[in-house]
Amino acid sequence: SKTMMETTVVHFSGMQVMLMIALCAIAVLVPVWAIRRIARAVPPVYQVPGIPSGVGGLLLFTIVLLIVEAVNALYHFGRAAGEAARVISMSTDYFWPVAQTLIPDFAASFFLLIAIGALVFGRSSVALGAAVVCAWLGGPLVAVLRTIYLGLPIELAGEPTGLLFLTVVVTLYLLFSNRPALTYGTASGRRLALSRGGSAVGER
Repeated sequence: SKTMMETTVVHFSGMQVMLMIALCAIAVLVPVWAIRRIARAVPPVYQVPGIPSGVGGLLLFTIVLLIVEAVNALYHFGRAAGEAARVISMSTDYFWPVAQTLIPDFAASFFLLIAIGALVFGRSSVALGAAVVCAWLGGPLVAVLRTIYLGLPIELAGEPTGLLFLTVVVTLYLLFSNRPALTYGTASGRRLALSRGGSAVGER
């Protein structure tokens, strides 16, 4: 006898595909627009003619990347917290073993939200430094915490490597690009403003 395997294939019309693309675009563009509006309320430390400063361009894209990381961590934390509550309700003996599984995603969410807040609202070299440190604590640190608390191996082609690469790129951009330097008033930003006839906001 032959075993018939039935597979269900979902077909989408052109209109449905366009609607899904539109919804995805809205889900990305609306937060970006809101962040830019909020961040523009706080002016950059230095402004130089012909050189962009303030939250925009790649700096805005960097913040969006951190938001995506934070949302992902919050999503996993919420799912894990629901499962943990279910297990603990069955027996409180599992409280600490189960609670430990929440630590990585909680730490990632906490540090990434601090990094985002520092970049959006902060306008100092201290805020920039705090954002970089928290990006590392909320990104690659999660891989270490998962190894400690969940017993998961660190794989070369897995999530930890991707987070490490992304964090390195973000760090290099934030520390060595002109826009962040002018926006947060680092020493290199001050030198650039002085050499190009720029001005410090509030001194005009």
